[in-house]
Amino acid sequence: MNFFKHGFLLVLLIHLSVLLSAQQLKKNAFKFELEPVLKYGKILKHTVNFKPEIEQPSYTAELNFIWQSKGGKEWQRMLNYPAWGLATGYTYFGNKNILGEEYFIVPKVEFRLVGNKDLQLWLEAGVGIAWLTKHYDALENSTNNVIASSINNSSSLGLKINIKANSKLSFVIGSSFTHSSTGDVRMPNLGINIPTLDFGFRYSFAKNEKEPFIRDSLTSQKRKSVVLTLRTGIGMYEIFVPDGPIYPIIINETGLGKYVGGWNKFSIGVESFYSSANYHFVQEQKIGTNYKKQSISIAPFIQDEMEWGPVSFTMLFAYQLKQTQLSGTDMYQKLGVNHTIVSFGENNQHKISLGIFLTTHWANADYVSSLLSFQL
Repeated sequence: MNFFKHGFLLVLLIHLSVLLSAQQLKKNAFKFELEPVLKYGKILKHTVNFKPEIEQPSYTAELNFIWQSKGGKEWQRMLNYPAWGLATGYTYFGNKNILGEEYFIVPKVEFRLVGNKDLQLWLEAGVGIAWLTKHYDALENSTNNVIASSINNSSSLGLKINIKANSKLSFVIGSSFTHSSTGDVRMPNLGINIPTLDFGFRYSFAKNEKEPFIRDSLTSQKRKSVVLTLRTGIGMYEIFVPDGPIYPIIINETGLGKYVGGWNKFSIGVESFYSSANYHFVQEQKIGTNYKKQSISIAPFIQDEMEWGPVSFTMLFAYQLKQTQLSGTDMYQKLGVNHTIVSFGENNQHKISLGIFLTTHWANADYVSSLLSFQL
């Protein structure tokens, strides 16, 4: 058991649990619902380096525990009464001998895009943890070059339509995209991507209410014209050989942003990161003379952040002006979830938050990081 691998993944799991449990579930502020879902799809071979054969379709049996907000907080009414969920389930990948099976727990958020009381379109997203029964082994399972460890990240993004049958029951149809990988904390790490068709139903345990949602009017929030966000933290990845050493990446990010509406913030900025793996590589290969300077990458970025009360979701696109030897392609992306620890000042605009981020080069995961953010 590798201390760094399991210690880092434990930190991720603890933080994901905080994202769900930190919501103060006051009496009558939410209604509890259950949503069983069956998903049908097939693993997408997103690279020619994907070795395992996909013999059969994939199947997922998922049970969602959902807390539907009623508008007790003003931001809930602003975001059209979002919901929180905890998805648990099982996935058959279509090649049991090589890829095995998956058991997962994924905290989720759901956002109602359009609709009325009988027909609604929802966007859902989740990041959690999964246990895979098969992974790469140089002697016993060398064909599995996509998953390196039993413990993995499990992420999902989907659209679904809820069709109301009666006051407590709705039918659900939709489509989603799921991803499982180690985020390059361990290699090999091509990851498993599955587009699916989803079918299920949602049952509400709440009592029948004439008007379940609070319809109080919204107050206009005054926002500063420009906000400054500083982020710093660390990521970890294994880059050279499977079961080799894990190297840290030190990350710093500075961005200037502006709120577009009451809950969406658009930013531009610059990110830099220092790769200790690159430092050891150029030092060993005697490439250049200033090894530390050669191991620092600089990249301007654009970023969009959607705030859901104390939780926010970010999507960042960056382009490296200065590359390190081991930094991949010029363009990279970063998806993240932040949770506010402390907020203060007018309209609570000043924030200290902790987040988890996955850096990718399009469909290929690069590394996972945990960052502390300061918004001024």
